[in-house]
Amino acid sequence: MNIAQAFQETVVQGDHQGMIDLLKKYEQSSKLSVNERGWVYWNVSDGYALLSEPELLYANHRAFFEWGKENLAPEQLHWFVSDSTQALSLSLGNYFNYWMDWYHYACDHAPKLDTNRGVRFESHRALGGSLWVLERYSEMNSVLENMNQLIQEDDSWSNILFARITYNKQRLVYLYHTADFAGVEALVNETMDWIDEINDRALRISRKDEVVGSWEDINVSRNSQRDITIALNNLACILTDIERYEESVNLFIQIQERGHHMNAYGFSKWIYSIWKTRGTEAVKDELVANASYEIADLVKHTPELLELKD
Repeated sequence: MNIAQAFQETVVQGDHQGMIDLLKKYEQSSKLSVNERGWVYWNVSDGYALLSEPELLYANHRAFFEWGKENLAPEQLHWFVSDSTQALSLSLGNYFNYWMDWYHYACDHAPKLDTNRGVRFESHRALGGSLWVLERYSEMNSVLENMNQLIQEDDSWSNILFARITYNKQRLVYLYHTADFAGVEALVNETMDWIDEINDRALRISRKDEVVGSWEDINVSRNSQRDITIALNNLACILTDIERYEESVNLFIQIQERGHHMNAYGFSKWIYSIWKTRGTEAVKDELVANASYEIADLVKHTPELLELKD
């Protein structure tokens, strides 16, 4: 079994410590190329992030950054700031501002090329999403502007649809939490209009599988039906959060028509939007039709649904 296969087994099993141990042994026993060592650094950080070990994560990621400055090609510098789980896990140990510093370093030193547009987008997406989760809304605008400028670089970019959905989702969060409700109205209307024009038949069914965390994986094309449906699902959840319940319901309907099975988080947002637009009886009908979900489980994701338990 080669290292990629062994690594994949630990990922499938959810064995985060086993994955870390495997990669550290691989690093010590082999002469690695630059891309292989970057892959090891990225995934060891990911393992510590998933284990909620911010101190160990910070130590590894700081080493990744210092090594990367000396060894990565300039176009690869966004690699070490390309994942929101890592960024948010650093915040558990008050290390998040280091991530901000690494992000700004990458922005200042990485050239804007076609070949690194994917990883540049992932770095903007990771930081914007992290600032939203941390409720640091006032800091999102500059990151969103970076994302918007990237989207303007090439209309024919393979990830353009995924990027636009993601950008609009994060922009809506920013506008809502900065009380720009006219901006929310305009952007929701614009977004829903062009979503209706998406041509699924022009999209691949699924994207190419790459080894998680590799340079190829970070830059993989997300122009697939599955990726776009997931992006739309995430947008529908945000529409619930920003009180655009009717649009949320309509988008969730489209997603289900695409054959997407919502997880408990998405289903909780769907149910809440139905409740706000169609009332308690409609919610009861959906719960009967989806018996695998209990209100007690949904409340974990959307606490407002607690009122339905009465």
